[in-house]
Amino acid sequence: MKKRIKPLPDPELRAILRAADDIIAEGGRTLLSKILKGSKERKLLELGLDRNPSYGYYKDLTLEQIMDKVDHMIRTGFLETELNGKLPTIIFTPRGWAIERERRAEEFVQEWDRWLENNVTPLNMEYLKDGIGA
Repeated sequence: MKKRIKPLPDPELRAILRAADDIIAEGGRTLLSKILKGSKERKLLELGLDRNPSYGYYKDLTLEQIMDKVDHMIRTGFLETELNGKLPTIIFTPRGWAIERERRAEEFVQEWDRWLENNVTPLNMEYLKDGIGA
């Protein structure tokens, strides 16, 4: 009998998926773990990954403990790795994207609500092309 691996608790699962969203097909397990750790590494800061809502989510864990959680997300079918050239990068599985897609939609609605409250008229919404419809 095959033992089923339980997913991480929902808040952790969502935090990891959100952190992954900004580096899909561009960064790997280590970069994802550094975002979740809240690393001050220059490359991470230059890429603006410190603005990710999940940045520092696991600040009290070691990088190794965080990497174990990322690997767990791969084993439970929410994320997977794919070669991009010679380097393995993180991508969503359909299961992981189904969850993250809903969260991203919620973030956009919250942003637009803030705009309405502050009478902001967006000039350009081109950012949506690569965001929610991916």
